[in-house]
Amino acid sequence: MTKYGYARVSSKSQEDNSSLEGQKQQLIENGIEEENILVEVGSAANEIKNRPIFQKLINQKLKENDLLMVTKIDRCSRNTLEFLKLQDILFKRKIEFISLDLPHSNDPSINHLIATTLSSIAEFENNRRKERQKQGIQAAQKEGKYQGRKTIIDKTLIQKVKHLKETKNLSVTDISKLTGVSSPTIYKVLKEHLGYVSNRLAKLEEIY
Repeated sequence: MTKYGYARVSSKSQEDNSSLEGQKQQLIENGIEEENILVEVGSAANEIKNRPIFQKLINQKLKENDLLMVTKIDRCSRNTLEFLKLQDILFKRKIEFISLDLPHSNDPSINHLIATTLSSIAEFENNRRKERQKQGIQAAQKEGKYQGRKTIIDKTLIQKVKHLKETKNLSVTDISKLTGVSSPTIYKVLKEHLGYVSNRLAKLEEIY
């Protein structure tokens, strides 16, 4: 058996504030060799198929009877359905999965059941939290107290995206990785600040 760990942070700012190091330390303390820990910077909203390092781990490195460990379920999946699909793939390939935020045993079948059940509960609680947050925002808006989230888009980011897109000819995914900013935000910069239109990202003057 080879034991692998997977750590993910959403942005370079999280990487800087030791979130990543905290995950790596937890994995090491639970028996994962540092050289077997794969790290990825990417938004939690990204589908598993859009996480190249995780895909490499699943499709190329993990073999039968190996173990995959994460510190929390949300490091490797966005929601219960995605997690269940991942669990099914690993279970059929006889790859053991452990998430340190869940109870686990020496029986892979019990781990499978526990993770499936608690993942559903976690998503239920997360949806309830989002609904309460939404209701709180609506109440604050009615009272004129809500100003929204502060945007991270500034002149520096706009110029950086412009350079990477027009000089380096990079894709939105690559720009997102280099800047540590989510793909939706990069799209917003391109469309609202740099004159690109549609998901083809052609400039308006290039269309006519």
